[in-house]
Amino acid sequence: MGMKSSSDESPEPRRGGNTDDGMVVLSYILAGLILYGGLGWLGDHFLHTSWLLPVGLIVGLVCSIYLIIKRYGRFE
Repeated sequence: MGMKSSSDESPEPRRGGNTDDGMVVLSYILAGLILYGGLGWLGDHFLHTSWLLPVGLIVGLVCSIYLIIKRYGRFE
């Protein structure tokens, strides 16, 4: 009557690894590399430099790893 069933509650995130988690991690890494690498490539192209692409790729990878650790917590 006045009680909530357990199915009405919002589900908590699972801590076990599965294929969906792996795909999310892979997409974070690829998105960071493509976004910041693309920005670095554009900067290299328009500013006539040769160092912004590698910097953009490294920054994208570091940001991706930060977001992955923030989302899934520390490694146990």
